[in-house]
Amino acid sequence: MAEMNEQLERLAYEYQLLQAQAQLLAQNLELLTLGRNEFQAVKETLEELKKVEEEKPEILVPIGAGSFLKAHIDDKENAIVSVGAGYAIEKNLDDAIVYLDARIREYDEAIAKTQEALRKLEGQLGELAQKVQELQQRQAMSFSVRK
Repeated sequence: MAEMNEQLERLAYEYQLLQAQAQLLAQNLELLTLGRNEFQAVKETLEELKKVEEEKPEILVPIGAGSFLKAHIDDKENAIVSVGAGYAIEKNLDDAIVYLDARIREYDEAIAKTQEALRKLEGQLGELAQKVQELQQRQAMSFSVRK
């Protein structure tokens, strides 16, 4: 009986660890998805900018709290894109779009790997839950009522 209780405690601890890992992976997946969506939005904006025929098109610049300023784009042939670690470089729109596509693919790969790791963890959690249930059933069956 004590051995079964010990096994149950060990399995419960293991389950909690795996659950914590799964939660971290789910949070990471959410952050990756947000980052990917941001790069996708920038790419789509640059693609639409290429279609604009006006010399200096008017745009709205967000300044926070749902407020904007009207502005004009002086150079609609180039964009300044972030390359990480706080650095940004100027690229023509086509090169910027190619760069953003590459970053989006990197995010897609990271998302796929994270989803696969999460699926594996969920499978392990299911197996552990089944083991716990089997142990509890065995424990209940071995329990005898004294008269």
